[in-house]
Amino acid sequence: MIARIVIIGFLMTTSACVTPTAQGSKSEKLAPEISQSMPLEEALTAGIDFGGVTGTKVRKLVTVRKQWPEAEKILNKNILAGMTDYSNAQITNAMMLYLSGPVTPQGGMFKKMVASERALVRQLGWQMATALPGKIMRTEMNAEINRALFDDDEEAILIPAMAIAVQTNKMASAYSVVRQGLLSTNHESFALAMAALNPEKASDDLLEYLSLCPPEELRQMTISSINLFAATIALQHMMKYPPNQNQALIETIFYYSISRNPGLSDLALSLLETLVAKNQAGMAMSLARMPVWVQIAFIEGARRNMTASKRVFLSELKKVVAQSEVVEELGEITF
Repeated sequence: MIARIVIIGFLMTTSACVTPTAQGSKSEKLAPEISQSMPLEEALTAGIDFGGVTGTKVRKLVTVRKQWPEAEKILNKNILAGMTDYSNAQITNAMMLYLSGPVTPQGGMFKKMVASERALVRQLGWQMATALPGKIMRTEMNAEINRALFDDDEEAILIPAMAIAVQTNKMASAYSVVRQGLLSTNHESFALAMAALNPEKASDDLLEYLSLCPPEELRQMTISSINLFAATIALQHMMKYPPNQNQALIETIFYYSISRNPGLSDLALSLLETLVAKNQAGMAMSLARMPVWVQIAFIEGARRNMTASKRVFLSELKKVVAQSEVVEELGEITF
């Protein structure tokens, strides 16, 4: 029910953003008055054509007259028929009306919508799967994902709406596809889905995603190689589910800890505290193997905001560091 409310809210926002011209010639006319005596199909047509206040009145009318079963059939037919002919506003209004009632999941309807040539219709199909989660939708979603993979048509399904639908329907089997979606699109919805579907595996995979951002870029004010929202989600997730410390990519977190983006650096430093608490010697060795400029930048940052845990970690680093510049930098700290 919560998912359906969220989707309806999104559709209302989308519909409101469509200009009157985009809604077709009928938008140039005045919306009809929605009365108790109005025939159901006529009322639904008005809701589809005009949306907004008219759509709200139509939903109330159908509810008061307890006509949702009949309205569901009409809207189902209209949406499928309008996938080609409806304007963007009309198809959005129709889906919003459809999801407003106590409708039942329609696998066949989903299948036809995600096969549409219109990107908006495909998106609405996945949003319907989010609003109406369950066994029927999971079966049809799985079939569509398998079709796309078999036909090398991943681009058709790797959209944020799909990631949200997979997450809502708890389709752990789609984890690898969602992971591919993050790498292909950079959209944060895929990072959220990964974290929800397989929390432990997601930590290592999200760390791999973070490594796609070059260290030099992290030292700049503008980051373009990755999505900042996805990076934030990744670091926050790893706080709860620490990544495997044996992997070479663990050094990536040190690069983020010295980023000029304060949001990323603060999260990375917090994550490092968690990792250091588990394996202080190993983390010190990881930092000692990194370029001198990284070690010095980390030490300088720690000195500006020294804590007891950082002091203990730097003491451990001092035992294994080899470069004279780093030794000299550590020599200025009182242990």
